[in-house]
Amino acid sequence: MFAILGILVLKILNKDIYRLLPPLILPNTGNMGLPICLFAYGKMGLAIAAAITSVIVVLHFSLNILLASRKFSLRPLINCVSIYALIISLFFVYFKIPIPNFIENATFLISYSTLFLVLMSLGVALSNLKIFSFKESLIFTFIRIIIGPLIGFGFVKFFNLSGIEAGVMFIQTSMPSAVLTYLIGKMYSPKKITDNIASTVVLSTFLSFITIPIVVFISLKYFI
Repeated sequence: MFAILGILVLKILNKDIYRLLPPLILPNTGNMGLPICLFAYGKMGLAIAAAITSVIVVLHFSLNILLASRKFSLRPLINCVSIYALIISLFFVYFKIPIPNFIENATFLISYSTLFLVLMSLGVALSNLKIFSFKESLIFTFIRIIIGPLIGFGFVKFFNLSGIEAGVMFIQTSMPSAVLTYLIGKMYSPKKITDNIASTVVLSTFLSFITIPIVVFISLKYFI
């Protein structure tokens, strides 16, 4: 649904559909989504949010690079550590292998400490970005942080999710554009495209400070 809406808007604006689609469909589930889900739902919320983030990371190193460079390569996926972590996690979940308590506790302690570094990295990344095209960025931002939660809510209802799973999914789909879309775009796309992506990332992130509290309030009220 995100992709269809993004393609339609980019087509109407006569923009590069391939290279400008990633910031519309790939939310910042890592830098912002993980801490917020931890705040809202605790350890269980963080675990579910991390699973969603793993999928988004895979999309970054496959779909995002494919759209930005217009060619597919397995090398980024092979070099992505998150892929192997996801495979190992799925192996344990599928075969219902119990994890020793000391490993689980150590993992969560590392996760909690890493969240501070994640937030710091977001701040550093945003400090180097600027808004180049306010009007277009505002349109893209509206899709990401306003339409995004609506589609996320529809996703929750369509798949009949409830409780923490529904709340985390709703929160994660409400996040602003991912900084990683800019970093990948900078590697594979022309500067003009990269500037547009940077503008969308900055504007959607700052305006999300208004929308995210509302999203979290709705999540805690209806999905708990």
